[in-house]
Amino acid sequence: MNETRDALPLRPAYVLGRGAVCSLGRGLPAIHDALFAGTTAIAPRARSAHFDAPTAVAAEFPPAVFASLGGLTDLAFRAALAAAEEALAEAGPLPRGRMALLLASTKGDLRGVLDGDPGTGLGMPGRLADRVAAALQLPSLGCISCACASGIVALATAARRLHAGEFDHVLVIGASVLHPFVMAGFGSLHALDPQRCRPYDRSRRGVSLGEAAAAIVLGRDPRPGCAQLVGHGGANDACHVTGPDRQGAGIALAAQRAVAAAGLQLRDIDVLHLHGTATLANDATEAIGLANLFGGRTPPAFGTKGQTGHTLGASGVLEVLFTIEALRRREAPANIGLDDPDVDAGLDLVRTPRRLPRAQHALKVASGFGGVQAAVVVRA
Repeated sequence: MNETRDALPLRPAYVLGRGAVCSLGRGLPAIHDALFAGTTAIAPRARSAHFDAPTAVAAEFPPAVFASLGGLTDLAFRAALAAAEEALAEAGPLPRGRMALLLASTKGDLRGVLDGDPGTGLGMPGRLADRVAAALQLPSLGCISCACASGIVALATAARRLHAGEFDHVLVIGASVLHPFVMAGFGSLHALDPQRCRPYDRSRRGVSLGEAAAAIVLGRDPRPGCAQLVGHGGANDACHVTGPDRQGAGIALAAQRAVAAAGLQLRDIDVLHLHGTATLANDATEAIGLANLFGGRTPPAFGTKGQTGHTLGASGVLEVLFTIEALRRREAPANIGLDDPDVDAGLDLVRTPRRLPRAQHALKVASGFGGVQAAVVVRA
């Protein structure tokens, strides 16, 4: 696991603006309050009730939010715009001449893929990226689509473009909406829990799917009070098209690389935001890998997919926002749905909200099909 080469610390990328819309609501302050109150938005399927999938639940946009986004017509596009506009508003006036947009999404806009579902997205994420960029009058850097690690990889890619001096600001958006194609796909893999997901719990049976768009404006130059992305790293298990390495070596290596790139030691990490999909293999291997990395006992660790569902390509960006908020509130929220832990005990899973005696650095990890592993270190 230990790498012999020394990593040079990266320059920070500054979080200037943030925005989100998800099953917990629209607007980041309301979403944060619901999340830290322990609210779960995973509920009996309503809008998606007719989707052919072996689960009774999903984390859908609430009816009022769904209506505010214009309904089914162009839902992925409108959700991405809503998150972007909130993030740009928080960032304040910025020169657009050296700003670009980078999208993270697993499937982009799937309209048009199935009969009776008109549209031109056709599951091509680059099309969605270009449409959103055109609406915001920004150049498009395209779309990062590497399964459920897409959001973290997109943030790392944006940070590298900033470090290289190509841009002064990059707007990173993660977007994913519920669609029958995706739900049927997870069903065919026997990866959906028939009821609400229970990450890390002995009774877990699979994921609950959700939908979201989240956005972060990253900048090169410091601004007082801003959170920072100070390190990132990646790895690949290269062992199975959908399953992880059973020893968790890949996710541990990505995390180790992110911490080293931040110029930190493992002891400097105050809290972990986990991937935590609630599949048997993901949760078990994530726990093994991270417990081993931290020498048998991790910092306080939490995941949020038991509240928002798994938002796929949006999850990395959305969950980095939650990670920043945990540092700012000096609190790790509880792992919702966890009653009887059944993973490596070295993963210090938060059972009830826990105050953080030190809240400066957090590590966020993500995994994706194909063995993709990614991690980012946040300072706030």
